[in-house]
Amino acid sequence: MCGLGGYIKTTVAEFFVDPKVLEAMHTAIAHRGPNAHKVWFDRDLGVALVHRRLSIVDLSDAGIQPMFDKDRSIVICFNGEIYNYKALRTELEAFGYSFVSQSDTEVFLYAFKHWGIACLDKLEGMFAGVLGDLRTQEWYLIRDRMGIKPLYFSLEGGYISFASEIKALTLLPWIKKELNHRALYHYLTYMVTPAPLTLYKNIYKIPAAHYVKIDAQKNVTFHEWYSFLKPSIVYDKKDLNNEEFCVTTIRSLMREAVQKRMIADVPFGVFLSGGIDSSLNVALMSEFTDSVKTFNVSFSDGPEYSEVEWARKVAKLYNTEHHEIMISEKDAFNFFESMVVFQDEPIADCVCVPLYYVSKLLKDSGVTVVQVGEGSDELYCGYQNYANYLDAYKKYYQPARYIPQSVKQAGVWLAAQAFPTKTYHRSLLEQWASGHHLFWSGAMAFQELSKKSLYTGSNVCEYDPILERIYPGFDQSLDSYAVVDYHLKKLYEQDPQADFLKSMIYLELKQRLPELLLMRVDKMTMATSVEGRVPFLDHKHVEFALQVPTHLKYKNGETKYILKKACEGILPHDVIYRKKVGFAAPITRWFKEGTYFRPYFKELMHSKMASGNQFFAVQDIELMLARTENNQIDHSVHLWVLQNILAHELFLK
Repeated sequence: MCGLGGYIKTTVAEFFVDPKVLEAMHTAIAHRGPNAHKVWFDRDLGVALVHRRLSIVDLSDAGIQPMFDKDRSIVICFNGEIYNYKALRTELEAFGYSFVSQSDTEVFLYAFKHWGIACLDKLEGMFAGVLGDLRTQEWYLIRDRMGIKPLYFSLEGGYISFASEIKALTLLPWIKKELNHRALYHYLTYMVTPAPLTLYKNIYKIPAAHYVKIDAQKNVTFHEWYSFLKPSIVYDKKDLNNEEFCVTTIRSLMREAVQKRMIADVPFGVFLSGGIDSSLNVALMSEFTDSVKTFNVSFSDGPEYSEVEWARKVAKLYNTEHHEIMISEKDAFNFFESMVVFQDEPIADCVCVPLYYVSKLLKDSGVTVVQVGEGSDELYCGYQNYANYLDAYKKYYQPARYIPQSVKQAGVWLAAQAFPTKTYHRSLLEQWASGHHLFWSGAMAFQELSKKSLYTGSNVCEYDPILERIYPGFDQSLDSYAVVDYHLKKLYEQDPQADFLKSMIYLELKQRLPELLLMRVDKMTMATSVEGRVPFLDHKHVEFALQVPTHLKYKNGETKYILKKACEGILPHDVIYRKKVGFAAPITRWFKEGTYFRPYFKELMHSKMASGNQFFAVQDIELMLARTENNQIDHSVHLWVLQNILAHELFLK
């Protein structure tokens, strides 16, 4: 795991090189790689690269990047891990290649030399970075299948510039920090800016499973190189409807995924909540080692979110070396502004707070690699709100397709007159009347109707040609349904028979998972120089899970049905079937009666420093806070979303 940055000349006549700028770039992301760094540039080629290394596999200097092949015809600078590198190395050695290190980076390097960009199909792992063929003068910026690792880029100034974090990118003199109004508008709904947008105008993030190609003529093109809807193994429908077959296959794929993610030359551990996902990670890891290290975090002022007793039970059962940390509102508040800096752009998920502290506990305990449970709930219908959507779709949405459009619109008008303050329910009605998909995301803040009052910025955004080139046909009007609409069209092009749950899962895998959940893991673990690995998102497991039918994921009112069946005999029954708590923070309490966040939010909202209020109706925000304080309506999620954006540097100028 590492951090990187750099730029490639595209149009300018004279290549810019300032060693101080390059040093500043890698220093800005030193937390991603504290063990080593390297700067390389070539004036003739018009390329500059910087890299920070967090040593995981082959701790010697032989693994330092940027790395070249023996004849210096190929260069690589990447962030991530390739779990099948030993098998690939053996394959490449049969072709006559020899290696000077034991690193996965060198294997990736020669895989690219041998197979070209098609090598990505052979990789099992997580990765983002740059590959360069100095013979053909072709360059590639890449992001892994599931979007576990980030890579940001800009086409400003006659360069294509890129970095693991925006804070390194914006140190380049041709990149300005300007607010992207379209991204801000979508952020209010999705709690993060949707790819390929960022909060900054003219700075983008490469979407999951995409790469950017720069050819010898400096033409820049964008490509989607993988789709989990086109699996490497298509399972027989008869088998997929067989519970025993699905249970056996899930167990096999997860064992393989966990074992692969134990590859490291440094100590590794598991985040253990005591829930089914983290407990399964522990149980499977314990099959391969007798020295599992587990880590748990809880809140002193949030007992409703504490799972510490369950974590202790699982730790005791598998005889792990268990570590715990308890944090308070004060701890959360002390970290908040640093959190905003580490995030680069707002990721309005309160889980960032406990995730940082448990990552710090891990690092302070001498551990550098950790396995986490992200992806399980999305693949197997693990949230109750997923079940609620499924039930609502079956009972109301599906039958309503026969109702004439004029009747639907009349219903929306009547609801607006009768319930003017019920914006959430009226928004759902408007979706139904417009023929919009019922489900947008498993984590939403402001509905479109709510934003009409709250958002006071311009309703007109400039046409974005880069957005169009990456996502052709993306609706650029100021409507956050555009994100849903774009991805659903792609889904139904590839799978016209996809049912409602599959459409939900697809949307989560394309937006919320890579841009919110995985970015909170990346930003908070890397803030403490820790590498997070995600076994549930092994692409072989994802491809299988997407083929498992809905009736085995949500059955007899039981969410995550088939995964729970797969855990039987591995985990205790009460761990599998206990009530789901979820990883969260007591933000409702903090905004209602908190000693730190409540006054901070009020000060931030009214401060002259919060110039971002030009985009929001302050009276709406005050009303949300008052309703939360008075136990009328819990707006804590909305307030957290607003607090994150108001604390961002663009709004503090």
